[in-house]
Amino acid sequence: ENETKVLAALTYFTQPAKLKWVAQMTDLPERASETALEDLTDRSILISNLESRTFFLPPLTTKFIKTRRPEAVTQTGDALTQRAYALAMQYGGETKFDGFPTLDAEWDFISAALPRLTMGDSNLLHNVSRELFQFFNFTGRWDDGIWLSEQAESRTLAADYKESAGWNAYRAGYAYSLRNQPTKVLACAARATKHWQESTPRNKTWAIHLHGLGHKLNKDYPAAITAFRESLEIHRSISPESVDVGIAFFDLAEAEHNSKDYLAAEHDYREALRIAKINKNNEHVANYTGNLALLALDREQWTEAESLAREALALAKKVGRHDLIASVCHYLTKSLFKQNKNLDEALSLARRAVEIFTRLRVSDGLQKAQETLAEIEEALGKK
Repeated sequence: ENETKVLAALTYFTQPAKLKWVAQMTDLPERASETALEDLTDRSILISNLESRTFFLPPLTTKFIKTRRPEAVTQTGDALTQRAYALAMQYGGETKFDGFPTLDAEWDFISAALPRLTMGDSNLLHNVSRELFQFFNFTGRWDDGIWLSEQAESRTLAADYKESAGWNAYRAGYAYSLRNQPTKVLACAARATKHWQESTPRNKTWAIHLHGLGHKLNKDYPAAITAFRESLEIHRSISPESVDVGIAFFDLAEAEHNSKDYLAAEHDYREALRIAKINKNNEHVANYTGNLALLALDREQWTEAESLAREALALAKKVGRHDLIASVCHYLTKSLFKQNKNLDEALSLARRAVEIFTRLRVSDGLQKAQETLAEIEEALGKK
């Protein structure tokens, strides 16, 4: 009986599963689970790494167990989704950054549950999509975020939960913006607009915001600025110094920055930063400070850029957002290189930026970081 339970649990994992996960899904004590797993290993039914206490079920055996023991597979699947849902609710969310390392450590377990969650209750699926959204952004799992958001959008729309469908379209669109796919961003914006036709002004504003992101990626900066100004005014009419207003100022500043209106960009970056500090949102403080460092680089204010980048990097490391750490490492690297100062530190920072951008598959950031790294290596005479 115990062997059947652990085999059923392992059918959900395409990667080696930890012993504790099997125990959680089977409601067996860890020792009883381990004994069953060791016996199955001895009989060459599954593949084990006893040193790391992980176990893997070959595909053919997985198919056999699903066919011959469907009740056990269903039962362990229920336990899997319940535990994954609990982890998302406890450690996910918009600002619970200290919970993200736990989600990261348990990601293989959570990801094994997601296909089953997409077939269950649409409200539960929407909740998981919402709670994992920021975690995906922090760890660069944007492809996972897109897939989950679009699954949740489809399911919530089928259940006629149009507000939830709109938020899931927005989340997918935002992730597409980080992947630099403007056509996809604008398609998500159009869907969010449609879902939110009869929704609140705040929700409609986020659809406008998504259109702005798409226009910015298409380098249509006048259209982006128009969209961001419209969203800013609506957000200010709702609550003048909310987090939403800070985000709107920041996006407007980025579009102004890209169109080389540096005075307007600095003003709006600083407004965004002021509001982020009022709301004690450390992620936004780090992000907005980092963009002020980038603006200083573009204005060839090297010492100002260094000071701002150091401040942003310390905070980015504290909150743990990977792409932001890479970006600020690159800004600090460039400021040091332009001053011909601390080049060994600049080399280390440049390598760190390249490593993170490579892992996250951020092509634009990677190319720029690699170019700066090559310049520093040439200056230092290193291969």
